[in-house]
Formats: sequence, C-alpha cells, structure tokens
Amino acid sequence: FSHLFPKGRTGPEHTANMKEKSKNAARTRREKENSEFYELAKLLPLPSAITSQLDKASIIRLTTSYLKMRTVFPEGKRPGCDTSTRSSLDGVSLELGSHLLQTLDGFIFVVAPDGKIMYISETASVHLGLSQVELTGNSIYEYIHPSDHDEMTAVLTVHQPYHSHFIQGNLSCNPAVLQNVIHCSGYLKIRQYCLDMSPFDGCYQNIGLVAVGHSLPPSAVTEIKLHCNMFMFRASLDMKLIFLDSRCALSSMVKTICLYTLGYILMSIIVTKV
Repeated sequence: FSHLFPKGRTGPEHTANMKEKSKNAARTRREKENSEFYELAKLLPLPSAITSQLDKASIIRLTTSYLKMRTVFPEGKRPGCDTSTRSSLDGVSLELGSHLLQTLDGFIFVVAPDGKIMYISETASVHLGLSQVELTGNSIYEYIHPSDHDEMTAVLTVHQPYHSHFIQGNLSCNPAVLQNVIHCSGYLKIRQYCLDMSPFDGCYQNIGLVAVGHSLPPSAVTEIKLHCNMFMFRASLDMKLIFLDSRCALSSMVKTICLYTLGYILMSIIVTKV
C-alpha cells in the first residue's frame, strides 16, 4: 500500500519552499496590518502631515485617548447641523479655535481620573517644550514635579458631597530638565449614578479634569509685558503710593491716595459698569 500513502517530502527543495511560503504569509500579514494602522491614523483628528509619520504605538495611544475623550464629551457635534454647511462651519470653528488658543496665552488639557492626558492643545509645546502628540496618552505624573503628585491626586479625587468648583494649583512641569511653574485652573466633569436604595442618593464618578494652564514668569524676570488693561504702580511699606502709571485715570491723585483706597475705587468702578 505504499503507493496509497506516499511518504512526505523532506528534501532541501521542499524545506526551501516552506520557508518561502512562510515569508510570503508573514509579509502579507504585515502589509494588511500596516494598511489597517494607516487607515486608523487617517481617522485621528490631526493633520495628515502628522498622522503619516506616526508609528504603531503612537497610533494606538492617540486612538485610545480620543475614544476616552468621546466619553467625557459624548455630545460631539451639535445635533441638527446641516451636512451641506457642516464643512464650512467646521472650517470656521477650527480657525476660531486656533485664534482663541493664541489669545489665551496658555494651553488647554483634559486629564483622566488615572492621570492619563486625554487631550492637550498644540499650544502646550510653547510652554512645556513637548508636542501635542508626545504628551497625549501619557501620564501627567511623568511631567510634573514629584512634590506635586499628591496635589494632583487630590485634584482628581471626587469628594462627596460634590460641589462645582475651580481647581487652582502650581504644577512644576519638568521637560528637558528645566522646571517651569504652570498655574492651572479648571473643573471636574462628574457623572452621577443613582442608587436603588434611595432616588435622591447616588455616587459620583470623576470622568475627567478640564483645565487651562498658564506659565508663570520666573522670579528672575525684570521685565513684564503690560497689556492694554494693565498698569504699573509702586508703593511703600505703609501702602502709600509712590508712583502710578499715567495710563491709570487716577494717576494725578498719586500723592493723596493709598493702595487700599485705589483698590476700593477701582472695584467700585467695575461694579458700577456691571
């Protein structure tokens, strides 16, 4: 019966053919995998010039962060928006958002409860020295000073009963060895779950910290840029004004008022305008 059950081919030619088939199969799998990653990268809300240069690990990291952002902001685009005008409105929104970020002179970031950066604006590179792609998806604890870790953990912790409030703290970011002090202010997005025990009781879950960061000037700075709504003054230790900038309407009264009086007058003007 040897003609019915031929022996397997084990010669060198057969071995070479098997290796070649294995290489071709592996090459095909890699090509399909690269194609899928390329299509996934094109879906990211980033310029094509950036997505075309991403490696696989970065694509997974950014995609995961984007999906988490959809959990924090599930609304997405406004409902009822006409598809014919959506593209033009999106262009206007992007341009307006870019101008707002430049005017803000800071950066916006969203942090998950575990400290992972779900989103950070591209303006962060000016203040932190790291790009948006480098920061997104990584832990914020990698970039803040170790002495600020406990403060950040406390910020990301929900305390019951929960009250809407603003978080303010100084975080020492440490990119490229140099430490920059960043002043952050923001709020926690909270999701409430109702318990079966009582319709009025529930538990609170933090789904993200939305904050704005501003770089604070170092103590060695001797020159500060004054904007149109700012003025300069000098006062003695007893709070008497020595000098008041001419752009202030009360500059002629510098010798007759003290710093407390100046603050009271300015506050009265603000309240009157409101």
